[in-house]
Amino acid sequence: MSSPSARHAPLLVEGVRKEFRRQRTTVTALSGVDLSASPGEFIVIMGASGSGKSTLLHAMAGLTDLDAGRVVINGQDLSLLNDAQLTKFRGQQIGLVFQAFNLLPSLSAEDNIRLPAPPESGLNEKVAGLLQRLNIAERRSHKPGALSGGEQQRVAIARALVCDPAILLADEPTGSLDYDAGQQICQILHELSREQGRTIVAVTHEPNVAMWADRVVVMRDGRNIAEFSPGGSRDPQEVASHYQGLLRQPLETV
Repeated sequence: MSSPSARHAPLLVEGVRKEFRRQRTTVTALSGVDLSASPGEFIVIMGASGSGKSTLLHAMAGLTDLDAGRVVINGQDLSLLNDAQLTKFRGQQIGLVFQAFNLLPSLSAEDNIRLPAPPESGLNEKVAGLLQRLNIAERRSHKPGALSGGEQQRVAIARALVCDPAILLADEPTGSLDYDAGQQICQILHELSREQGRTIVAVTHEPNVAMWADRVVVMRDGRNIAEFSPGGSRDPQEVASHYQGLLRQPLETV
């Protein structure tokens, strides 16, 4: 399988601001967020509920309109696309994985993977390669109801990769899984970034997910206040301690 083009930075977020209006109040979900990612980098965004991390991921995916700033994916400013163009671009360049697997229950694992891909030469080989790489080849004919949660998430990851996107975005990808299945998914994401040069951004509040990242971005009150590298230690307690220490510092010092 070919790797995404490296001609452009896979991700550039500049001055992104997003507000939600609720009756007579305005809630600032994102307040001037800047972020970039390099080819093959695995970034985890950590933050408590309400910190803005999922809103940021949705902004990266072009799923929410911005009040200010811009998101550029593989050289394309998403704000310059109309709805039809954005939908097409998202299908080609952005792979999405969610906590809820969002598989069609009437389709087999293989057919769920094929769903976003246009009919083309080599699609059979691409799907077969993804099934093999994600260790679900023997489950290809099973429908989602016959798969474990971990297997369903592997199918969802394969579906997100079948169009060879420039970036893979994952929102709480282990949130519906037990610890062991979650760790297997984290290892797969880590290995995909290494083996295929995949740029991956995942949102989580779990240190045992963040410990697999190359870089952890800490969100608080709609801002990315700090970054750190887990250093490959695979120690969730160490990651949690570092994260909590950053959250306790005054904003102007982090």
